[in-house]
Amino acid sequence: MPRGLVLALFLSLALAQTHTVAPGDTLFSLARRYGTTVEELMRLNGLESFLIQPGQVLRLPEKTERTHVVAPGDTLFSLARRYGTTVEELMRLNGLASPEIRVGQVLKLPGASDQALAQREEAGPAASPGESQAEPPSDAKEDYDPESPLLKVVLRYLGVPYKYGANSPTSLDCSAFVAQVYAELGVALPRTSREQFRALPPAEPLRPGDLVFFSFGGKEVDHVGIYLGRALFAHASSYGSRVVIESLEAPFYQKAYRGARRVVQEAGK
Repeated sequence: MPRGLVLALFLSLALAQTHTVAPGDTLFSLARRYGTTVEELMRLNGLESFLIQPGQVLRLPEKTERTHVVAPGDTLFSLARRYGTTVEELMRLNGLASPEIRVGQVLKLPGASDQALAQREEAGPAASPGESQAEPPSDAKEDYDPESPLLKVVLRYLGVPYKYGANSPTSLDCSAFVAQVYAELGVALPRTSREQFRALPPAEPLRPGDLVFFSFGGKEVDHVGIYLGRALFAHASSYGSRVVIESLEAPFYQKAYRGARRVVQEAGK
């Protein structure tokens, strides 16, 4: 290869924003650090899964300063979906203690590459979902009522550490998170995601409060979260190592999605 071409390639790589994966790094922690999303990091680096290795060099999105002026009807959930981020990240960036926002408020948004931003704007707030064995419905437009008892309970769990098999106020796994949230509302659910999937009736069309199930390790269900509306769901994430709110339309969740089940509540709505 000509020396000039090698030099040009070296300079282009040096100027690009990159991160060398260190022990303990996850896509979730890097997304938080660099003000982006797991989905965007996967797209930039052509990753098929969220597993990364120490020493791996990851491309990062170019930073652009972005803000949003809150308009009537805006919620943190709708804005997280629109800008490809999470409710937790918007709350962190703006120092919010609660998900309540007011018309005219200026919110900081995570940085994103110009290309990714253009793609989101072209796609609009409801981008077409990818292929999956059980495709999550994309026609559910209802946003969750900020005064919903379920939503208030879910928000109290944001950031609680994930630990496989755990079921306590200080750490829990995905099915324990779901069971604890509904226990606070007076509804008893089975302990494991498979038991929950088998015990509850199918949910169609998808509504806020439904349980959404995934399979990351094979054909059997092995993960569960709570649907919040606007294509967002809350779950205790093993790769994020905590309870988070994310988009059900992210490709890696689309591929693993296995269906939804409805929790029948007699009271306590």
